[in-house]
Amino acid sequence: MKAAIKSLTDDYAAALRAYLEGGGEAPLFRAYQIGRSAVAAGIGVLEVAAAHQEALVLDLLHLLAPDESALIAKRASEFFAEALAPFEASRRGFQEATGVLRDLNRELQQRIEVALKDYQAAQAKLDERRRMEALKDEFISIVNHELRTPLTSIHGALGIINTRLGANLPEEARRLIDIAYRNSRRLARLVDNVLDLQKIESGTVTFEIQTQPLRPLLEQALEANQPYATQLGVTLVLEETPPAVRVAVDGDRLIQVLTNLLSNAAKFSPPGERVAVSAASSAGYWRVAVTDHGPGIPESFRGRVFQRFAQADSSTTRPRGGTGLGLSICKVIVERMGGRIGFETSSGRGTTFYFDLPMEGAPGEAADTSACPESR
Repeated sequence: MKAAIKSLTDDYAAALRAYLEGGGEAPLFRAYQIGRSAVAAGIGVLEVAAAHQEALVLDLLHLLAPDESALIAKRASEFFAEALAPFEASRRGFQEATGVLRDLNRELQQRIEVALKDYQAAQAKLDERRRMEALKDEFISIVNHELRTPLTSIHGALGIINTRLGANLPEEARRLIDIAYRNSRRLARLVDNVLDLQKIESGTVTFEIQTQPLRPLLEQALEANQPYATQLGVTLVLEETPPAVRVAVDGDRLIQVLTNLLSNAAKFSPPGERVAVSAASSAGYWRVAVTDHGPGIPESFRGRVFQRFAQADSSTTRPRGGTGLGLSICKVIVERMGGRIGFETSSGRGTTFYFDLPMEGAPGEAADTSACPESR
């Protein structure tokens, strides 16, 4: 930079010397062009003014007395600097604005890159979800068409063999046929539950909501499930319910919920015990409760109670069978009817599963899962 200023001073001195020696206006124009070129090259206006002053002083020293030449040079330099000051301010302002725009552009570019990455991640998740939905639809189709029909035939054939030919078969053969029959029934129930849950969640199942008495629905559910409970040595009991209780529900779906809860309660109750069904008001809802006296739900499993295929005992040797979908279906059905479901349990003392239904005339509320366990 010092070399550039020294060269600028020499060029200025030569131009001014030519002017003072009678060279006309051409040397002044050349001096003006030299100044503009210097500013364009990055030399500041004040530095240009200082170079001009130094060149002027050098030339005037040869023509005037020292005091006079210095005074003239100083005033000329001040005038030149004042004349170029607005240009210098504009140049600096432009440079500052350029810097600000550069920073803003860099920040905008970074935001665009982040937004693009977020969009790509969201698109990938959406594509994955669509892929999983397609796989689920394909799985449901396979279950419905390739598994359900032959399974129904197998189950029916085993039932006929067990009923008509069982007495004529060896004991070991009867035992194996009985095991196959029970397992085929369990598998058929699993297939039905999978299809049922998928239909409810997809919205293809229409709920016929009607306001109707609650007690007859409870009685029907107990009557339908008592034979299964009797096989386990368990008695189903309907406790006193408030008179004239009416609820807005799909009756068949409500009985489906009760069937799942009653069969679970009977399955986990010791022989000789009772499973009690009750109904009572609870903060704008009618609460229906199914209470057993079984072992209770293990603490480690309570957070997964309503999850699909969840089993407290998932071993192949567990004494109590099940699909692990019954409670998931209960949760979906109850919530579709504007209710909520939950449970209370105590290790070694039993479990109470309950669901709350809006009272007649009260607006149905969305299920408050924060007040109920998420899954069993």
